[in-house]
Order: sequence, then structure tokens, then C-alpha cells
Amino acid sequence: MAKREIPEINAGSMADIAFLLLIFFLVTTTMDKDTAYLRQIPKIIENPPEVPPIEGRNICAIQANELNQLMVRGERVEDPDEISEKIVEFYRMNQSLSRSGSKAAIKNPGYKGFNFPFYSYITKTELEGEIDRADADLSAAENMEGVAEDYIEFKAKVLEEWSEKADALRLLGKNTLQEIHSQAHVRVEVMAKTQYELMAKIHSEIEEAYFELKDDAAEEIFGESFGVIKQRRAMDKEDEAKDQRKLDLLDVLYPTRIIEVKPN
Repeated sequence: MAKREIPEINAGSMADIAFLLLIFFLVTTTMDKDTAYLRQIPKIIENPPEVPPIEGRNICAIQANELNQLMVRGERVEDPDEISEKIVEFYRMNQSLSRSGSKAAIKNPGYKGFNFPFYSYITKTELEGEIDRADADLSAAENMEGVAEDYIEFKAKVLEEWSEKADALRLLGKNTLQEIHSQAHVRVEVMAKTQYELMAKIHSEIEEAYFELKDDAAEEIFGESFGVIKQRRAMDKEDEAKDQRKLDLLDVLYPTRIIEVKPN
């Protein structure tokens, strides 16, 4: 019995059809413009205000080179687990000084904490005065013709910050609010060839340091841990506002300021 021949498929014709379909869809399909980009792009400020130079004492610099060697504030660190300890030291070195003690220490280069950030102190009366001035400045800006919207937003932000500090002081139950220098921050500098594992470890240590600082403060002020307050804030809607005020106070005491820069 003769074998039946299997008919061949004309692949050339199918390719022509596929090409025609491709052309059809390219011509008829419309590409909608994406108007729901969620990330907010910073505004361009035409005349940015002059920023005073940052003193070295207010920088906790963490550096890692292409050989994965670490330095924290200019000192070689062999164990990455020491990073969090260095950050905590950075924040706590001058925290126990009084207002008069800070004024004296900042003029004494021989003082052990001279190269660490100092704290400022503001009383309830001083805070109320700052709020009144900020409120007056905002009202004047809003009633002035030709004032840029950015300037009004800036004045509103200043008023908001002073109000947050006043609320924090009320919750703290003291007459004076202690704040670390406004320029104090953690700065991360890593090379392009630095191992990803080390970069991740650096950020983990920074997070651990801030958690420790806020946790100790929460235990001292509220008698409960920072983690408990955060968890309850996320789950318990009944005490949400109360717990948020506690978290805001801890943010005022230990503001999380992290800057990542490209090394020279």
C-alpha cells in the first residue's frame, strides 16, 4: 500500500499574513498617554535660598569603597555591625548637656564631644512666640500681591513645624524641648562597585540605630516600646490619633535624616 504524502504548509503565505496583521495593529492601535504617574517630581526652584555650610560635627558619614572597606566618621570599621553603635553615639554624645553646658562645651575644642552635634533647647513660651511669628508671616504672605506660591507653601510649612514641636512638648509634659541640631544627619557614600550586600547592611544598621534611639525614648516617656506603639498604630483604629502623637514626638526627638551622595 502506497504511503500517503503529507501536504506541505506554505510558510511563505503565513509569514505574509502575520506581517499584514502586524501592520494593521500598529496602524489602528492607539497608545494612551500615562497620566497616573504616582511619584511626585520635586519642583524646580528658580531662586533657591542660600543654605549655610554644614559643619563636620553634624555629619555622620558612612563610606564604603570598591574593596568593601568601611569608614564611619573618618574611622576605619572592620565589623559592619558596629555602624549602628556609631550612629547612636553620634546622637547621644551631647544629649545629657544642659543649655548652659552646651553653650560652654561648643566653645571648648578640648571637650570630648566637640566634634559631635549639639542640642538646642526651647521653652513653651519661646515656642508660642515662634508660632505667633510664623502665623503672622504666613498671613502677610497670603495677603501680599504677586507672592510666589512656593513662598506661601514655605511659610505654611514653617508654621506647621513649630506647631508640631508645640504639640510634642505638651505630650512630653515638660517646659523645655530638647532638639538635636537641624543639620545633623547620616550621610551614606558608596562606590559603584561596592557589594550590594554591604550596601544593604549599611541601611539595615541605620534603621536599627534609629529604632534603638526611639525605642529607648518610648520606654522612658511612655513605658512601652517603640515597636508596640507602631504596631498598635497600624492595627488599632480606636487609639490611632493618640499613638500617632507619640510617634510624632519620637520623630521630633530623633528625626530620621539620611542623605545618599556619590563619592568624589
